[in-house]
Amino acid sequence: MRVSEWMTPAPVTVAPSTPVPKVQELMVRRRIRHLPVVEEGRLVGIITDRDVRTLQPSPATSLAAREVHYLFDRLTVHAVMTRPVLTVAPHELLAEAVRLMLENRIGGLPVVEGERLVGILTEVDLLRAFSTTLGIRAGRPPRAVDAPLLDASPGRVILVPLDGTSGSEAVLEAIGEIARAEGASVRLLSVHTPVHEVEVEGRIVSYSDQETERVEAETRTYFQRLAAGLGPVTVSFAVRFGEPVAEIVKEAEAARATLIAMATHRRTGIARVFKGSVAERVERGTTVPVLLVQYGT
Repeated sequence: MRVSEWMTPAPVTVAPSTPVPKVQELMVRRRIRHLPVVEEGRLVGIITDRDVRTLQPSPATSLAAREVHYLFDRLTVHAVMTRPVLTVAPHELLAEAVRLMLENRIGGLPVVEGERLVGILTEVDLLRAFSTTLGIRAGRPPRAVDAPLLDASPGRVILVPLDGTSGSEAVLEAIGEIARAEGASVRLLSVHTPVHEVEVEGRIVSYSDQETERVEAETRTYFQRLAAGLGPVTVSFAVRFGEPVAEIVKEAEAARATLIAMATHRRTGIARVFKGSVAERVERGTTVPVLLVQYGT
């Protein structure tokens, strides 16, 4: 597969002189997260939604609200864009683009031909590509259920947090394909609420350490079942206890993950504003690229 087959052609762009508030508005309105910066037909930078979010003032700032808005409104793309820009050519293999994105922890690559911007390749484009590939390759024999689960995996690591529901597993097919293409390992993570001793009629029937062991054993069996469908991929696992977002971010750092892949429920309206999702909060709380796969209605 070539980059040209899956890139988004003629992407939306901005100029270096564009005010950052207009960029923020454009990203929200068009539902895009990466904007190439073009000047006189040449690609000179890129600005992402994360760049814009990091410009939000700290609650501890001593500036008055109107001073903050005054400064923010006068910021231009030139002041905050990333440069030089990592790019890819349309004729290059898609696997090479995936490698660049994982190694550099970025979610998008401008596609250039000579000095001319011809497209952009993002995580969404990659997901489309691998989903299609999975449909074509249906019937590949699964890996044995008793494939070893290692406690540590070298090289590129894709962290996949799961909560035991079929919705959270929506990301696995695409991630298996990415891992196989890149020679990356997959680390499955399950975060549980801290366990306590179990009492029945005032009598302790199971202590906290026994409950912890039970949860870990059940999770291992669950992970072994999922590993069977990932193909020839090195799989490791982790079981943690605590607040999900904090534990996922912490695990990503400890495992030196190059990508976090999560499923997120497709909420809309007020439910989305007030509830959000663990996946979306993880995305806001880490510098590791996050691939979100939506499910549900």
